Amino acid sequence: MKILSIIIKDFKTILSDKQAIIITMLMPLILMTILSMALKGSFIGSDDLKVEKINIAVVKKYNENNDNAVFEKSMKERLGIDFDSIEVNPEKIFFKDFLESDKVSELLSYIVEEENEAIKLLNEGRVSAVVVLPDKFIYDMKINLLTPFRNNVNIKVLTHADKTVAGEIVKSVMNSYINSMSSIIIGKNVLIESVSANDLGESGFDNMEDIMEGMSSLMEGINVDIEKAIVEGKRSVNSAEYYTVAMMSMFILFAAGQGGRMLLEEKDNQTYQRMIIADITKTHVLAGKFFTVFLIASIQIIIMILFSYFALKVRWTDFSMVFLLSITSAFAVAGLGIFIGSLTYKMGNYKLANTFENVIIQIMALLGGSFFPVDLLPEIVQKFSFLSLNGVALKGFLKIILGYSLADISENILILAVTGALLTILGIIIFSKEESANVKHSKITSVKA
Repeated sequence: MKILSIIIKDFKTILSDKQAIIITMLMPLILMTILSMALKGSFIGSDDLKVEKINIAVVKKYNENNDNAVFEKSMKERLGIDFDSIEVNPEKIFFKDFLESDKVSELLSYIVEEENEAIKLLNEGRVSAVVVLPDKFIYDMKINLLTPFRNNVNIKVLTHADKTVAGEIVKSVMNSYINSMSSIIIGKNVLIESVSANDLGESGFDNMEDIMEGMSSLMEGINVDIEKAIVEGKRSVNSAEYYTVAMMSMFILFAAGQGGRMLLEEKDNQTYQRMIIADITKTHVLAGKFFTVFLIASIQIIIMILFSYFALKVRWTDFSMVFLLSITSAFAVAGLGIFIGSLTYKMGNYKLANTFENVIIQIMALLGGSFFPVDLLPEIVQKFSFLSLNGVALKGFLKIILGYSLADISENILILAVTGALLTILGIIIFSKEESANVKHSKITSVKA
């Protein structure tokens, strides 16, 4: 009951502050509406979209010499045909004719790395995606290009969670390659069927090399459509979806700013002293402040989600995951509020709380992608994005919109939960030490008196 009384009292105080209500509740709704309409051109689907060149790493899991030798031996044994005279190089087609073609090279810059090193570069954010060419790639592609048979070639694309747009583009580019090769293979099958129907035997393959020489020009004609860069099972976010999440993750930080003032305000207003006299412990006080900030952040999130759903038509794919991530986000913000509040109380002035609201929140918003997607920021700024609490929440909510599973957002949930717990513990320690010092100071003063 004591904690509930503190929460009710704090809510009445907050509701009486019209400026705080405007900043925390009304302003994010206005901004998400304006930004989602004004910045449509910054997202996939605009006609004038410009994308910075994307760095990828290519992993070759095959052995070219072994694949060629196995292919030659297999063809002599199975078809009795010698393909030595036909120069078809799947590796050259992929790297030279495709990745280094004019259109693709405008989008992608690639390096060839071993798998472990490529994964390391991906985790460090130095590449946006890793393209894995599978074992027996050369052998299977030659089978597909030169024989009546068809082997599956599974090219994997591993993407970085922080580079969603770039990952979608890379997958779209690889799909363009697969579709073009499928067209070539269909044309080859028509040729082979004609050879078989006319009983031309091995002589019917004499012009195969001439046909394969046309692949380079076909690769140059590949149309990489960024506007339709859709990941299978997922999709790209639009401006309304992005800025709903961006403003929501940013403005819940102001709830922590409000929490950062509460303890010192109560001390200055003599409210805290009266609560102590009324046998309300500092544990009750901190718990009341924690749940007050938690509820404010939760109400903000609920209002913004409902507004985005009905007014901006944002498609939240799984409300159970939204609920879970919202709870942990509010928990982290509450922990931050207790931490800021305890430090402000210890300092005895509002400089830290003011700095947090006017400077630190803006920096966290920039680093976390609340103003612009992290992918569009300078690389040196991207390296510090992990410092942004709102950035962790933003990435988690975007994953939900894109259709990721609970396992995919578990890391975001864990980071928010652990961060909230650590900040709460630090806040309790700071406040307890300050209270102990005050008690000790009071005893000394009483003795001297």
